[in-house]
Amino acid sequence: MRFHGLDLNLLGALDALRIEQNVTRAALRLNLTQSAVSAALGRLREHFDDPLFVPVGGRMLPTALMQALFPQLDAFLGVSRALTFANARFDPATAQRRFHVTASDYVLAVLMPRVQRRLLDEAPGIRLALGTLPFHAGQADRLVAEALDRGNSDLVILPDRYRSAAHPGAPLFEDDFTTIAWVDNPDADGELTLSRFLELEHVVREISPEMPGSLEAEFFQQAGHQRRIAITVDQFGLIPEFVVGSRRVATLHTQLARLYARRFPLRLLPPPLDLPATVQVLQWHAWQEADPGLTWFRQLLLDVAAER
Repeated sequence: MRFHGLDLNLLGALDALRIEQNVTRAALRLNLTQSAVSAALGRLREHFDDPLFVPVGGRMLPTALMQALFPQLDAFLGVSRALTFANARFDPATAQRRFHVTASDYVLAVLMPRVQRRLLDEAPGIRLALGTLPFHAGQADRLVAEALDRGNSDLVILPDRYRSAAHPGAPLFEDDFTTIAWVDNPDADGELTLSRFLELEHVVREISPEMPGSLEAEFFQQAGHQRRIAITVDQFGLIPEFVVGSRRVATLHTQLARLYARRFPLRLLPPPLDLPATVQVLQWHAWQEADPGLTWFRQLLLDVAAER
């Protein structure tokens, strides 16, 4: 369809090029050939009388005009998608669809198996693609944008303190913290005082030496307490493996600690420090607000998270 000389179908290619900054990846996103996307870019350049993207270090970066077009392109595509979903219907019992969810391995472990069981009963044709992404201060907006704006995820779950102001969201669940120890650890037999706790060796999740990999690590730092870190891992799921059979302890979100206590010989103890509870938030892209399938799935996540 042409509108004032512009083939509106080209705007989908323009959006893919903006997201991917690469013709080959944009073609894969659109399920088109590379030559077709190159031809579309050529027609767009002719219409706007501007290169729109220039190659820089292996990427195609937007020109000043292209950057100025971003808000109008978002608005146009948002309206187009809303019109597309206007009469859409979603029947979970018969739907065939895959939802992509990105979260920490902690959230995936405590929430998504329960979600899967609900799907098997209510929507057996729904498939899940689950990915992990480490959220941390200073890079949360970029990580959420990478997941949602690039279309790599339908939904992102992350701590409320890291939520992106650029995307809609809803509180999903709240959790506090519990310390875990091997059941035969003589150093963790009984109540843990702060001094005793700090004398013990700890297993923690860590993204890098300069970057805490969990909220409890941030809270201990903010309180000015230095723990004796014996082992660092990049996944919560590895922590109990290094606690069992040792005198080491770890402090985890309570739901995760309880999950591990059902699988490993662990003792659960209250931390000797008053750690604030955390809220996990569900976020999605604004253009998917009216998607009936995703709206249904978001509500399912909220319902499952509310079941304790």
